[in-house]
Amino acid sequence: MIDLKEVLKEYAETKKYKLKELDDGKLGIDIAMKLQDGSFRYQFVWLWVVPGRGKGKDCVYFTSRAGTYTPNVNLYQLMKESGYGVYSTVTIVPDKDKDGNPCETVVVQASPVHEFLTKEEFLYILWEVAEVADILEERHFGGDLN
Repeated sequence: MIDLKEVLKEYAETKKYKLKELDDGKLGIDIAMKLQDGSFRYQFVWLWVVPGRGKGKDCVYFTSRAGTYTPNVNLYQLMKESGYGVYSTVTIVPDKDKDGNPCETVVVQASPVHEFLTKEEFLYILWEVAEVADILEERHFGGDLN
């Protein structure tokens, strides 16, 4: 079974990404998305382990915000585009906005079983969650606002 923290630390050092250790064993990393003009935008991904989540097996949760849900969000188009992911899915979760007010947030997430996860799959899923969230954020929520 891979050591998530070690793999993430090595990846962050290699790519020169910011890695954060958050409360309750959560980790966070800013993934650089190269834009067509050569500049970069960053997509933050949170990771943590949920013990016993997948039929008694520990699951690794990857999640990244796309934007705040409002009735103006085109759910039909959003759901069609959620198919960009192989391992990830799109969902809505309770959250708080930047002012601390309750809201619902559209996120991209994946939750593979930890013991079956290889380093290569881990890195692929990490990138996919960031990339799909970034695409949805740009197309549906006005760009890098979350």
